Parts: sequence; structure tokens; C-alpha cells
Amino acid sequence: MSINLHGAAFNKDIYISRRQMVINTLLGGSGVKGKKMRDEFLPTYDKNLVYKSEIYTSNMGKKIKYISQDLLSIINNDISQVIQSGDIFECAGETFTAEQIPQINSNNLKEIKAEKNILNFGKNQYFKYISKNGEEHSLYTDNNLIGSIYSEIMRGAPYDRELERYARFWNYLMKSKDPIYISLEYSRDEMKNYLDEAGIEPGFFTINMGDKENTHFYSTGKNSVLVYSKGRYDERYKKMTEKGSTFFRNYEPGDVWKIGGKEYTLSDDRTLNIPYGEDIYDVEAPSNYRAGVRIN
Repeated sequence: MSINLHGAAFNKDIYISRRQMVINTLLGGSGVKGKKMRDEFLPTYDKNLVYKSEIYTSNMGKKIKYISQDLLSIINNDISQVIQSGDIFECAGETFTAEQIPQINSNNLKEIKAEKNILNFGKNQYFKYISKNGEEHSLYTDNNLIGSIYSEIMRGAPYDRELERYARFWNYLMKSKDPIYISLEYSRDEMKNYLDEAGIEPGFFTINMGDKENTHFYSTGKNSVLVYSKGRYDERYKKMTEKGSTFFRNYEPGDVWKIGGKEYTLSDDRTLNIPYGEDIYDVEAPSNYRAGVRIN
């Protein structure tokens, strides 16, 4: 039976945690799922992670003609381009087997770390994530999302829960206009671990995937959530600093607030002169107030 994946129902905006389910569905649930690879030797890669030769000879003297890097990129960018008939795949006019798909060696891949609080996952790029237990997980950036590598799943790679959870976290932050509800799925410690592992420091940070980007605020406030959208930050900042705001209506000029561990005095027009970018969620009210009521 031949299954044409071109034009199949495949929503590219779904979370990548469903990627393995999607590919198994698109490939008919048969194909290579759970299949033991017939050749475990790896092709040689150059410094740009491009394997140097399409033909590789194993120790058993068997020659394998791997598919080209261009075809590999087509597969990993859009699995719906693939047709499967039995053990044979077809894509972009070429036919091949799972054995001819070169394995992506995580040892050759780089980790993605933030620079100046910008986390750039690139475009059409392979990379790896190293989880707390030291295990390496290979991922790919396509269509402004990150996730498991389609070609690896076609080769028979098992489901990787840690990879999918990592990818879902960053895809959520990339796509969401207001990520405050991410805490319903991820614990504070888990979120902090992902942010710190990526080299993101408290304050504004930006995520880039493909040609898209999104900016959020990482707060260390004891009573705050960990990540706020830039829009939510700007709205609160305006209420705290602009004249005419009623944000501090229950407090008196001269009251001292602590914002981000620094002291700020409430002005006569009941605003605070806080530098933009300060952690306005790390707040301590004046000591002579309790829940907005003066106690002395």
C-alpha cells in the first residue's frame, strides 16, 4: 500500500511534542517504528556538520549510498513531502530505504546558548540539548519550531520524552503572546532549570527561531511567576511610573518600596522612578503597610 504524505493533514503549528505521533501516523504506523537498524556505522561529517561522502563502506565491506544532504534537509523541513510504500520511501523524485538515511551524530552538534540574553535556535539547523543526567538529545529547527529530527524517527529512533518536553517549553515561549500560563504545565524549578541551562539571565530575553522572534521577561520575584510577556511587563511598568495612575492609590508620598532589591520613594504624584528593565515583579511593599492598609 502506498501512502502519499503530500497534502496530508499536517498542522505545522502543533506543538512538537506530537511530532513522533504525527510522523508515525503519516507513515502509516508501519515503516520503521521499533525497527532495528541494519547498519550502525556513521558517515563522516566535516566542521559544518555535512557528511563528506554519500557513500560509506562498513567493516563488513557493504557499501551504502546515503541520501544527499539536500534531500535530508527536505525531509526534516517538511515530512509531508515523503511517500512510503512498504520499506521504500520516496521524496523529491528519489527513492531510498531507512538504511540509506544517515544518522545525525549528536557528538558533532553544538548546544544552543544565549548570547546577551538572546537565544537563537537558527533556521534549518541541527543542534543538541544535554539534559541534567548528561544525556545528549538531537533536535532540528524548522518552520519556526524546534523538535525531534524527522529523519531520525524514520530511521527508528525511540520516543524521547525529555527532548519533547524541552522542545515544547521553548516552542511555547516562542509562540505565546502571554506565557504566564506555562506554569500550569511546568514547575517553577523545571522552568528555571531550562532558562539557566540556556544561559538566560533575569530580565528581558529574546528567543529566535527561523525568521521569528519573541521577547519575554524573566523575573526572580519570590511571589511572582517566572516568565512574563513583554506586553504584560510594559503594562505594569506604565501603571507604576506614569502620572495619573491609580496603582499606588492606597499609599502615601514618601513611602519606600523595594523593587528588585533596590529602594524607591513614592513621589508626590504617587509614582516610582524605576529604570525600565528593573524587575518590577520582585516587590516589597513599605513595612508600615499590610495588604495596602497603614498599620502605624
